[in-house]
Amino acid sequence: MIADVMYKPRLRHVEVFPIREDNGMAIALRDPSGLSDAMLSMSVPALQLLALMDGTHTVSDIREAFHVAVGQSVSVETVEQLVEYLESARFLEGPRFESYYASLLGEYRSRGVRDMPRAAELGISDGSGCQFEEILGDAERVSLAGPIRGLIAPHLDYPRGRPCYADAYATLRDRTAPDRVVILGTNHVGRSTSVVTTANDFDTPLGRTATDRAFIERLEHACGDLRRYELDHAREHSVELQVAFVQHLFGADRVAIVPVLCPDPCGPTRTAPFDGNGVDLKDFAQALRSLIEEPDAGDTLIIAGADMSHVGAGFGDERSLDEGFLAEVHARDRAALASMEINDPAAFVRSIANESNPTRVCSAGCMFVIRVVLADATAHVLRYHQAVDQEGQGCVTCAAVAFV
Repeated sequence: MIADVMYKPRLRHVEVFPIREDNGMAIALRDPSGLSDAMLSMSVPALQLLALMDGTHTVSDIREAFHVAVGQSVSVETVEQLVEYLESARFLEGPRFESYYASLLGEYRSRGVRDMPRAAELGISDGSGCQFEEILGDAERVSLAGPIRGLIAPHLDYPRGRPCYADAYATLRDRTAPDRVVILGTNHVGRSTSVVTTANDFDTPLGRTATDRAFIERLEHACGDLRRYELDHAREHSVELQVAFVQHLFGADRVAIVPVLCPDPCGPTRTAPFDGNGVDLKDFAQALRSLIEEPDAGDTLIIAGADMSHVGAGFGDERSLDEGFLAEVHARDRAALASMEINDPAAFVRSIANESNPTRVCSAGCMFVIRVVLADATAHVLRYHQAVDQEGQGCVTCAAVAFV
């Protein structure tokens, strides 16, 4: 029984998908962030009840609105039982979930290290680094004038992103190890709608690499708290894939890293966080630029772990992945990359946001930041790649870009 009659349940962001049970079709819920490991199943009509749990309806409101929408009656007790079911699974926002989140965050911070949970899946089975040498062996040789100041590389798994990983990271072969590497990733399923970093070191089969905590503190002095939701890093792969390559090239204990997850700037609020919490992405990029340009800042390398378009039936498209469709995707992606080359980050965001980002580019945020931070650098697009799965159901695109 819910004691507060004015309580208005709000469902967290969860994935909803159909499943087949013995008595027919049902729906299943799971938390894509992994903060809850529960998977719930319920009847299809319950979808309407879930839709009403948006933080604006009391239990009585939900009951009445359900009756109007569906034409069926549901008791207050039934709605309360559903709310408790969701609450116990940690699928609802509120004090109970925040207390649980705080305990997870405290545990994460006390460990002081962020492990690499996807190592086996990504093929990083030991510390030899042989797979990185195999990938780098595919690189096309290029001659670039000046030291590499930044890279855009994929965050696809290594086999699918291999051509772009090769061309991007091969440019660092002869580079002196920097003092720090700022690694910009994509916040796919985390809680933050703004920029989020972490002070935890990164541990991979190649070793443990420390974060530059002093630099992070200086960033926070300029921008405000960037670690409120640092647990977003615990399951995010876009940074960890770059960390392993950096370790292979420079040595796990020879450089420090600054891991940063960036939000999507292509929504209606553009670079501002849509919920109003946190720093504006453009302000963060400018603060980062100011810090690395200070006379005593040392040598900073910027890497953006970025994928581009996600198309095909697996991502909701009705069109098949024929040559014509892939050519259209290619044209959109190349237009965005052209904005990188002419140093126009605002045009880059506009090109992706146009028509509501129909090809689902997922990493506009970190690509925008690297272009703002390295405003005086020349961008060289080394390779563009479309990774189509064997079944032809999905394609993810990526690029290798070097900034000098």
